[in-house]
Amino acid sequence: MKESHDRKHDPLIERLCEIFAALYQGKTIDKAWLCDKFGITERTAYRDLARLGHILDQVSPGRYKLSAPLLPTLHSGHLAEFADFTGVAHLFPRQDGQSLRNSMKQRSNIAFHAPGSRQNQLLEPLLTQLNQAISQRIEVEYCYRDKARRAQPYRLINQYGLWYLAAVEKGQLKAFEVARIQRLTSTDQRFELHAGVVAELESHVGIRFGSRVETVLSVSAHVAEYVTRRALFPAQRIIEHHDDGSLTLSTAISDPHTLFRWLRYWLPDIGILSPASLREQFEQDLHTRFHAV
Repeated sequence: MKESHDRKHDPLIERLCEIFAALYQGKTIDKAWLCDKFGITERTAYRDLARLGHILDQVSPGRYKLSAPLLPTLHSGHLAEFADFTGVAHLFPRQDGQSLRNSMKQRSNIAFHAPGSRQNQLLEPLLTQLNQAISQRIEVEYCYRDKARRAQPYRLINQYGLWYLAAVEKGQLKAFEVARIQRLTSTDQRFELHAGVVAELESHVGIRFGSRVETVLSVSAHVAEYVTRRALFPAQRIIEHHDDGSLTLSTAISDPHTLFRWLRYWLPDIGILSPASLREQFEQDLHTRFHAV
């Protein structure tokens, strides 16, 4: 009789242990999740929540998390959030916290070659002060490239390992390299976020702001696979696949010189088709560089 009683409660014990493991990793649960996860009825799910009620905090109607004092300082859920925040989650086949933790355990099998950067630890006081100014929406003053500046700070951006401040100076959105900012002070002047600036920050990738020009590029068959494997250019869109394996694509640029730098790297496999004025400007840039050597 006792053996039968134990067998009856084994699934319950296993289920509660699995629920607690999910809670311990920071997951929010509800009756729908329990029913879907374990194939149980709503009534059984309600009973399970009641059994665990003394260790749960309700975060919204019907949704629960593990009580804050019982949570670990850092769990897999935090790891997944951090990977997403830093933009590296997409490097892994699966982005859930447990899979990322497993990848860390196998670190000897995996190598990442990140771009070199300055010692960003030295920037902590600047980044902290800028973060506060952004959160409080107050203007800041500083010296940048030997010139006094006053700007409205909107966002901190890390590109290729370097930190930049996206800020509005004299009505124009600009990017300032944080390592070059000197004598930073916060003012008592508050400002309102401009919807147009926020939209531009959300739509741009990187630190080049301003109006963008649509540019059409030709890509040889030799490098087409690199362009289709991942986007090399901002707002990249493939217009046509040609029979010989080459491509025609479009990109939207705000800074021609950034595009020219990329094109010099990919010469002669990628070139400008239109606009003609930009193609001529690039050819002149190449001519000037050639004669300067």
